Formats: sequence, structure tokens, C-alpha cells
Amino acid sequence: MRLNYLQTFLLGFAFLGIQALFAVYNAYVPIFLQSGRLDFVEINPVAGGFGLNATLTGFIMTLDNLAAILILPYIGALSDVTVSRWGKRKPYIIAGAPLAVLAFAGIPFMLGLPLSLFMLVVVIFILAVDIFRTPVISLMPDITPSPLRSQANGIINLMGGLGATLAFVIGGVLYSMSPTGPFLFGSITTLIACAIVVFFVSVPREPDEVRTPGSLWQRVREAARNQEGGSIGQDIRTVISDRDRSVLLLLGAIFFWFLAYSALTVFFTSFATVSLGVARGQEALLLAFFSLTIVLFALPAGVIGARIGRKRSILLGLAIFTVALSAISALSNLNLIRFMLILSGIGWAMIVVNSLPMIFDSAPLGRIGAYTGLYYVASQSAEVIGPVLVGGVLDLLDSNYRTMFIYAPLMLIIAMTLMIKVQRGEVRTSVPAEAHLPEATSQTTLEG
Repeated sequence: MRLNYLQTFLLGFAFLGIQALFAVYNAYVPIFLQSGRLDFVEINPVAGGFGLNATLTGFIMTLDNLAAILILPYIGALSDVTVSRWGKRKPYIIAGAPLAVLAFAGIPFMLGLPLSLFMLVVVIFILAVDIFRTPVISLMPDITPSPLRSQANGIINLMGGLGATLAFVIGGVLYSMSPTGPFLFGSITTLIACAIVVFFVSVPREPDEVRTPGSLWQRVREAARNQEGGSIGQDIRTVISDRDRSVLLLLGAIFFWFLAYSALTVFFTSFATVSLGVARGQEALLLAFFSLTIVLFALPAGVIGARIGRKRSILLGLAIFTVALSAISALSNLNLIRFMLILSGIGWAMIVVNSLPMIFDSAPLGRIGAYTGLYYVASQSAEVIGPVLVGGVLDLLDSNYRTMFIYAPLMLIIAMTLMIKVQRGEVRTSVPAEAHLPEATSQTTLEG
């Protein structure tokens, strides 16, 4: 059994594009929202900023995550039972990517206009990108056997880290020239990346595909049901009532380590701007040390997960990430901070590369898309609560951005405590009894 490296790399382009979008979004939208506030000191202020406080900025930065909680599980379940000549995942990429990149490119052009117009474009971007996020991730287990999913996810995360690094490095240079630059770069990159996946990734045809008539609403309702007539709600009840609670504990750990991650990704550029006094465009270049390390260490993280086990790899990654973020709280030397960001990238790669395969190999047969949605419920819930929580703390402590490097390690320690108790999610050697479901009697059809 060998991994198809070419197909996995090609699939990784979609993740590259998505990560490029959100790297730019998380780096610069908080600055747009806060620029113009008296205590938000910038060397080169952004014209047309909205002057919002950190709490409100944190809330706005959670809107994409809130939408993800409400939308992604249903989109994932819908893609599980979709039939089209493009397969069951690609129609969502075709529908969502063009609209997402168009709205994304328009975000900086809303500076100086009413906040309501800025937010309208942001919301369009958020809704459009959610159309294809879960189907893109669910494509990986569609084309990859269970024993190879950590290695495949390493490649996927390598590509995602490359997307974020390109966004930080090239976007940082472009941002120093104009705030529109990184957004146009992200849009073009994502459009090309998604086109590569649509046209060049081969997806196995599903057996016994049956075309089912009905309205779109009927199809959506059917998509939320599994082959036994259950629902996404039943998936959640199964996770909660499971005897060893492994999936529930894993989702809880995911929630807490994403609380830490969201603090770093949303407010690090503000920390660099205000606390470290770096020039415009340099804040993203500093964060590139984190994302570039993820690129370089994604493949080794997958190999480590295959060798010593996914759970052990995640626990080791959590320990490294905790130590590195704790150190940053006391540092001002940029070289030392860069080194700690490198260690943080190593830790995060070991966590994120091995956690999603644990979810895949805990899912019943035919519910990978739905369980991918549950993964996103856990991660996006954290990214809803995290920025608001950190923003509130920052406002209470007079915008002392260093406090987030105390908060984040505490969240990682809680995640570590939960992860120790997880007993499932390693390589699946056989289909578990609970995964043997009757063959599907219907599929959702997308014509075209």
C-alpha cells in the first residue's frame, strides 16, 4: 500500500488557497478594524480604519467561525450523499470558490466607507468560503486509505502552510505598498489552486449511485440523515453517549488547542505592531516564521504520527507549543521571538497533522463528511469564543498584548489533559462493528 503523492499534492492546492485567504484575513482585517483608535499606535497607519476596540474586533473576527459552526456540518453531510459528473465534493468548490475570491478581493476597497458596507463584503466572503471548506478536506480520506492518512494530512498541511507563508511573505511586501495587495494576491492564488483540484484530482466513483428527484430543500434535509435514517443530531448523541468518550474528549481537546491557536493568529500582528513596534508589512513577515515551519515540518509530523502513534505525536506537539508560547510572553528580542515561533510551528504541525486523521478513523462508514463537520464545530467554536475572550482581556488590561501568551499556554494544558484520556483514533486496521451500516438507498443529485 503506497500513498499517491501526486494526487495528494494536487489536492493540497485547495488547502493552500484556503489557508492563504485566512492568513491574509486574520493578519490584516483586525488592523483595519482597530486602526484609527488612539491607543492603537502604528508606524504607518492604515487610511480609512474603523477605530474599534479589541473586544468588538475580536467578535467580528469570530463571524467566519460562527458561520462555520452553523454551516459546515450540513455541507459536509450534503457532500457525503451528492452525486454529479464532478463527483460528490467538487461541485461545492465550483460553486463557492469564485464568489469567495471575488468578495475577498473587495474587502480592502471598503476602507473609508461605512462599516456596514465593509461587513457586508466580509459576510459574503465568509458564506462563500464555507460552501467548499468541508468538501475540500473530505476529499483527502476519499482518496486515501486509513493507514496513510497521517502522511497524506502531512502533505495537505504542508501545502496549507505554504499558502499561509506565501500570504505572509508576499502579502507582507505587497501590504507595505498598498493594503489591497495581499487581498488580490490571496484571491488569485486561491482561484488558481481550486481550479487545479477541480481539473486534475481524480476521485473514485461511488458505487450504486442513485439519482433522487426532489427540491433543493428536500435534498438538504436528506443530506442531514445518515443511511440508518439518523441525523447529524444523532451523530452528536452517539459521540456523547459513546462508552469510552474518546471522540468527545478528542473534540474537547481540539476546542481548547484552537482557543490557543486563535489567540496567536488573530492578535499576533497587533502584538507585533503595538508591543514590538515593527513597521507596516513586517508584522506578517514575523508570523511567517510560524507558518513556514509548519510547511517544513508537516511531512515529518505525519511520519512521526505513523511511527509513534497519532496520540503521542499530538501530546508531544502540545508540550512544545506550550513551552514556546510561554517563552514569548517574556521576550522582546525579535530573533528570540522568531526562534520561539519556529518551535511553535513544529508543535502545531505535530498537533494538526495527526488530529484530523484521528477524527476520520473514529467515524462510522459513510459519515466522514459529517464527522469532518464535527471537527469544524469544535475548532470553529473555539475560534468564535477565543478572539472575543482574548479581546475582552486585552481591553481590561489596557491593550497589553503580551497577556495572550499566558492565556494560550493555559488552554494548551487543558487540551493536553483531555488528550491523555483519548483511546481511539489510531490507524484503523478493520472496519469497526458500529461502522457497518446498510447500503445507501438514495443520493443527492447535483446536475451538471
